[in-house]
Amino acid sequence: MRVANEYHAHFQATNGRKTMSVIRQRGRRYQVDYTTANGVRLRPSFKTWEEASDWVNTVTDRERRGLDVSAEVSQATNKLVVNMRTLAEETLNRHWRGRKSELSLWRNAKDCYVRIGPSVSVKDVREAEIDQLVYELERDGKSNGTINRRLAALSVMFKHAYRRGYIDRMPMIERKREAQGRVRWLTEEEETIMFRKFIEVGRPYMADICMILIDTGMRTGELFKLLGRDVDLDEGLVYLWDTKNGRSRSIPLTERAIQAFKRQEYETHTHPFNVTQDSWTHWWNRMKELIGLKDDAQFVPHCLRHTCASRLVQRGVDLRVVQEFLGHRSIQTTLRYAHLAPRDLEKARDALETCDELVTQTA
Repeated sequence: MRVANEYHAHFQATNGRKTMSVIRQRGRRYQVDYTTANGVRLRPSFKTWEEASDWVNTVTDRERRGLDVSAEVSQATNKLVVNMRTLAEETLNRHWRGRKSELSLWRNAKDCYVRIGPSVSVKDVREAEIDQLVYELERDGKSNGTINRRLAALSVMFKHAYRRGYIDRMPMIERKREAQGRVRWLTEEEETIMFRKFIEVGRPYMADICMILIDTGMRTGELFKLLGRDVDLDEGLVYLWDTKNGRSRSIPLTERAIQAFKRQEYETHTHPFNVTQDSWTHWWNRMKELIGLKDDAQFVPHCLRHTCASRLVQRGVDLRVVQEFLGHRSIQTTLRYAHLAPRDLEKARDALETCDELVTQTA
């Protein structure tokens, strides 16, 4: 492989104008700076010096013979000049299509390219443009967590651009520091009030759904994907095949969760709860308003899963078991609830008390 960092070639075109090409090594790739006889400047890059040289020879030979070079020009342009919208669409099709979070990933990517500029060349986006993006997100009141999700999507886009040769270097993308935030769970009193309100408004199945979510820790999406054949009431188990982290798991059912399932009418091939997402959201918000929690932004369906995790930890269940029960991929997620186990801290205090007593007796 050639290691010289420059290759110059000058040719006289048939129209009396000169063409010029320069090949330079840029990191791991070789970039051509080529000006056609018509004054069009092309800057494609190639994996090897030989590929770059072959491209130069092909274009200059065609120009010397007065032939059309539009195909080579189009190839170079498509290879090098990619705007932010095109990059986002390529990343969607290559990396995100078919994923459970496809829609949210696309929304994050779209927000980034719209703010930066859909027609802005990927090569022109550097740290300064990314800093401006973060500033605009902060100005619009986005939380650090939301900003980080935007930046994560942008990072995947730039990795794709680098691997495809659209850019010569990855811009540095600095994430924001995120606070852990408060984990909202239901007290037993709030749970009782919620169940009663659903029954009062003639929606007892909503109370059953909430009961099952609390006692299994399932995500709402996991519950609504269940079919009758996934619920084994004789064994007291529910089987989850399509989960957020891609890992199947089974969850043992409490007695009241079993009774909640039994109150529904369903077949093995149908859903236990024939509820649409819009209907679920509507009645949840209605209940929330009726019990006086309309302004509690953290009182959302996901807090039912938090309730399950919090009660397990508070009642002394080991964090590793909680991780498996809830289907957390990482123990770091489960550790959000570790502070809810005060008895462990009390045991540590008692151990220190014992040590102090021994030292005092010895003295």
